[in-house]
Amino acid sequence: MSLTRIEFVNVASVDDFYEQLEGQLELEYPLGRSLDAVYDVLSNDVEGPVEIVWHDVGFSRVALGDWFSRVMDVLNIVSSERDDLSVSQD
Repeated sequence: MSLTRIEFVNVASVDDFYEQLEGQLELEYPLGRSLDAVYDVLSNDVEGPVEIVWHDVGFSRVALGDWFSRVMDVLNIVSSERDDLSVSQD
């Protein structure tokens, strides 16, 4: 299997996050704009191995406020449940 690499760059809004995620996944349906949908897709619909890299994390943390912590919680939960999915920040 080939590596699926998802990279977030300069995420300045919730819409930026969803657009970047959906733009990098080859889904047969539109991604729901909720953290539950993000969890479901990453848990069940994306074949591993998966590497998620969030660039410019300091910028996104400020721009997204509390929502950044919520989305990171979801990404980290999926990472803890899947041996073939990793999340890193720079």
